[in-house]
Amino acid sequence: MTRFLPFSFSTLNKPLATIFSCVGLSLAFSAQADVIVDINIDKPEHHLSRISLSFEPSDQKQVVLELPVWRTGRYEILNIANGVRHFSATDEQGQLLNWHKTAKDTWVIENTTGQVNVSYQLYANQLAKRTRHIDDSHAFLDASAVVMYSKASRDEKHIINLTVPAGWKSVSGLPFGEHEHQFIAPNYDVLVDSPIETGVLKHHEFKVDGRDYELAIWGDGNYVEKDMIRDLKKLVKTGYAIWPDYPYERYVFMVHATSGARGATEHLNSTIIQRNRYSFNKREDYLSFLSTASHEFVHTWNVKQYRPEGLVPYDYQHENYSNLLWLSEGSTSYFQNQLLARADIMTTQEFLRDLAKRVNGYLRKPGRDSQSIADASFDKWIDQGGDYGKNHSVNIYSEGYLTSWLLDFAIIEDTRMKKSYRDVHSALYQEFRLPKSFNDQDVLAILKDLTGNSYESWWQENVEGTPTPDFDKLLKKAGLKMSYGSKDKAKPWTGMSTQAVQSGLKVTAVEKNSPAWQAGFTLDDIIIAIDGLRMADTSLDKRLDNFAPEQEVVISFFRRDKLMEKTVRLGALPAGNLTIVPVDKPSKRQKQFFKAWTGVSFPKS
Repeated sequence: MTRFLPFSFSTLNKPLATIFSCVGLSLAFSAQADVIVDINIDKPEHHLSRISLSFEPSDQKQVVLELPVWRTGRYEILNIANGVRHFSATDEQGQLLNWHKTAKDTWVIENTTGQVNVSYQLYANQLAKRTRHIDDSHAFLDASAVVMYSKASRDEKHIINLTVPAGWKSVSGLPFGEHEHQFIAPNYDVLVDSPIETGVLKHHEFKVDGRDYELAIWGDGNYVEKDMIRDLKKLVKTGYAIWPDYPYERYVFMVHATSGARGATEHLNSTIIQRNRYSFNKREDYLSFLSTASHEFVHTWNVKQYRPEGLVPYDYQHENYSNLLWLSEGSTSYFQNQLLARADIMTTQEFLRDLAKRVNGYLRKPGRDSQSIADASFDKWIDQGGDYGKNHSVNIYSEGYLTSWLLDFAIIEDTRMKKSYRDVHSALYQEFRLPKSFNDQDVLAILKDLTGNSYESWWQENVEGTPTPDFDKLLKKAGLKMSYGSKDKAKPWTGMSTQAVQSGLKVTAVEKNSPAWQAGFTLDDIIIAIDGLRMADTSLDKRLDNFAPEQEVVISFFRRDKLMEKTVRLGALPAGNLTIVPVDKPSKRQKQFFKAWTGVSFPKS
C-alpha cells in the first residue's frame, strides 16, 4: 500500500489531492519555490535533532521566521520555542548571515537576497503535549513545534527529509516523496496538521469501502492489535450517518502506548492517541480507547473541514478566539459514542452508562451557574481546571456535550423526528467547508431552515445563558428515566475530595455550597481527626460511613501548620450510582424518538 511520489504534484495521488481540495488549498505549486526541511535525528537518546531549512525568500532584504506558540487541537499557549538552540543562517555560498531575535518565537535574518539556509538544534521531550518527542525508540513530530515558517513560505510546498536510525519506519497522513523517509506537504498549514511518527512501530494497513487506513502503534502494552483493527474497520464505516461523503481517501491512526501521557489530537487525515500501556485490556478501558478514536474520527469533519470564525485561517502566533468551541469539541464528544453504538461496538447499555456519568457530572458541577458555554469557549485559552474550574466554570467538552444533546432533542421534537442535530453538522459541512467559516447566525439560520422555527430564544437560554435542564423530562421523551437504586438509602456527604498523605488527608477539592464549603474548608487543609479520633483511614468516605446524614461532626485539621477545628453538618447523597434505564412501559413514540436520536433500536427489557 505504501506509495512513493516524485516531487512533481502533477502525479499527486487522488487521495491526498482530495484532502487538499477539501480544505480549500491550491495545488498549483509550479510557480512557487520549495521549502526543503531536513530533520536529522542523530542523538535520539538525548532527545536532540538538527533541523535544516532551505528556501528562496521573496525580494525582501530580511526574512522573519517564526515558530508557532500553539498547536492545532490544543487551545493553549505553549512554550514551543524553548527547545531551539544553535540557530544559524547562511546564504547560498555558505556565508553567515546576521540575525537577531525580536520575540521568544521570532528570528529576523538580515541581508537576504537569494537562497537562505537555516539550521538549529531542537530539543524534543514534550510527549504529553503531543508536540515533539524523540528518544532511542521513536520520534513524534508535530511540525508546529519543529519547523519554522515565514509569511511567504507558509504557502509554499514543503519537502521533508528524515534521517533516522536504521530499522525505523516513518508514517504520516502526508504522501511519501521519493523514499520511505521523505514526505511532501503542499504548504505549511497542511504540514502542521499532518504529524510524523517514526520509530520502532507495529504497523498495519487495511482498506474499508475503497479507502486506505493505517494503524501505527509505538510502545508495548496489553492491547490486541487484531481487535483494534476489527473495531476501527467498523468505526470508519459510520461517517455517512452524519455527513454525505468522506473528505479523505487515506487515514492514519497513530497510537502511543506509554506511561505518563494521555489524550489525543485530531489532524487533517490522521490522529495521535496516547494511553497508558496497560489501559486497553479491560472492557471499560478498551471502550475508552475506541471512544477516543471515534472522537478524533468525528473531528475529521468537525474542525478539519468546517470550523468557526476566529479559527480560519489559523493564526499560529496568537490566540484564536471563538464562542463556538463548544460546537467544535463538545459536539464531537456528543457524536463519538453514537457512532460506536451504530457500529455495534458499544452496547446500548454501555451508551446509557456513559450518559449517566455525564449527567451526574453536570449535576455535581457548581460552575454550571457561573459561566455560559459561549463564554467558556471564548475563554478556553485561559481555562483553569481543578477546584476553581469545577466551582466557577463549565467545560467545552462536557457541557458542550450537554448543549448538543439539548439542541438535538429540540430539533427532533420540532421536526417530529424527521431531522436531528446530525443534519446541522451535515449542513455545516456542505455550506461552510474551508476556507469558509461560520458564526452563531449561520448556525441559527441552519436551525430555522431545518425546523421552520427561530432558535434565537433557545440560543440565549442554553448557549449564552446558564441552562437548568429537567433531565427527567428530557429522558422521558426517549423512554428513559434516572435511577439511583433504592430511594430510601442515602450516604453522608461533605463535598470534600481528599488525598492520603503522610500526615493525614489532604483536601484537594471543595465543592461550592457543600457542607464543607459552608464550614470554611479549603484546598490543602490536612485532616487529622474526626470527633477527636485520629484519621486512620485513607479514604474520607470510608470514615464517614460511621455517621449519618444531618449529623454534626468536628473535624480537626492543619492549615499553615496550625491545628484548627471546624464543625460540619453532613449532607446527603444517594447511596447508589446514577443509572439511566428504560421506563417500564415505553410507548411506540418513545421508541421511535430513541431511534431518531441514537440511530439504534430501543433497548430490550
